[in-house]
Amino acid sequence: MTTWYEDAFRPGSEIQGKWNGRVYVVERLLGAGSNGIVALVRRGTARFALKAGHETVDHQSEINSLLAISLTETSFKNFLIDADDMTVGGKEISFYVMRYIEGMTISDFIHKRGQDWIYVIGSNLLRKLTEVHQSGYVFGDLKIENMIVSKYGDVDLIDFGGVTSKGRAIKQLTEVYDRGFWNRGERVAEESYDLFSFAILLLKSLDQRKRFTGLTKTLPQNRDLEELTAVIRENAVAAHIGPFLHKALNGEFRTSREAYQYWRTLVSTKKIAQSTLKMPWLKICFAASIFIFGATVYIYW
Repeated sequence: MTTWYEDAFRPGSEIQGKWNGRVYVVERLLGAGSNGIVALVRRGTARFALKAGHETVDHQSEINSLLAISLTETSFKNFLIDADDMTVGGKEISFYVMRYIEGMTISDFIHKRGQDWIYVIGSNLLRKLTEVHQSGYVFGDLKIENMIVSKYGDVDLIDFGGVTSKGRAIKQLTEVYDRGFWNRGERVAEESYDLFSFAILLLKSLDQRKRFTGLTKTLPQNRDLEELTAVIRENAVAAHIGPFLHKALNGEFRTSREAYQYWRTLVSTKKIAQSTLKMPWLKICFAASIFIFGATVYIYW
C-alpha cells in the first residue's frame, strides 16, 4: 500500500498551486516526518524546498509563523517563497515553499572540519535564534536534524514545525532537547527554552563517546544535569564553553541577546586549530558574523 505522497512527490512529477497557479517540478524527496513531507523542487532554474503538511490547522500555523519571520529585516527576510494548496487524490493538501539550503548536519561538519568549529557555528546559531526571538517567537524544536551548516560555518534553520509564539505552550519538541525531559523547567515558549536546547545540541555534537544514547533511556526520577557534566569534563572544547553550557542548562540567561554577548566574550580568544583549517579567511568570516549580529542588535535596541 502506497502513502498519499509517494505519487505526488515522485521525481519528475508536477505540483501546481490551486490558488497561485505556480508549478513546481519535484527533483527528490528530502524527508518525511510526523508533521509533513519535504521535497526538493524547481521552478524554472531556481530550486526550493517544498513542505506539505498532514494537519491543515497545524500547517497553517507554521506558515503564519514563518511568514511573520520572513517579513522582518533579518537573515530570514523573504525566506518564505510561496504558500498554497495542492490536490492529491481529491483531497486538498496545504504546502509552502521556502529557500533551499545545501549543507550538512553540525555533527558531520565538525567531524569533517574539527571540533573547534563549534565556536563559529555556535555564534551563527545564536544569531539566528536571536532573530527568531526578536520576531516574537521561540523556535521550539531545536535539534541537530533541524539545522544545516554550510560554507564556513554558516547556519540555517530548516524545519519550522515547532515555532511557537512567546508565552504559549511548546507545540512540538524532541525529548532529549526538552528541558521538561530533564526536569529543568516548563514547556513554555521562552527564550531560555531554546537556549537549553542549544546547549544540549552542542553537547550532542561533541559527544564522542555517545553518552546520550544511554542518557535518553534513564528513568524520569534519575534524570539530572549531573549526567551531562561528564560530557563537558571529558571534551576539551566542551570544557572551554562549559561556563556557558552550565548557565544555559540552568536557565540563567534571560534572553538570547544576553547569551550571545556571554558566548562572544567566552570564545573571543579561541581560534580554529591550524590542523583543521588552513584558510586565512576564517578570521574575516568570524569577525563578519559578529559585526552583522552587532548591527542587527543595534537596529532592534
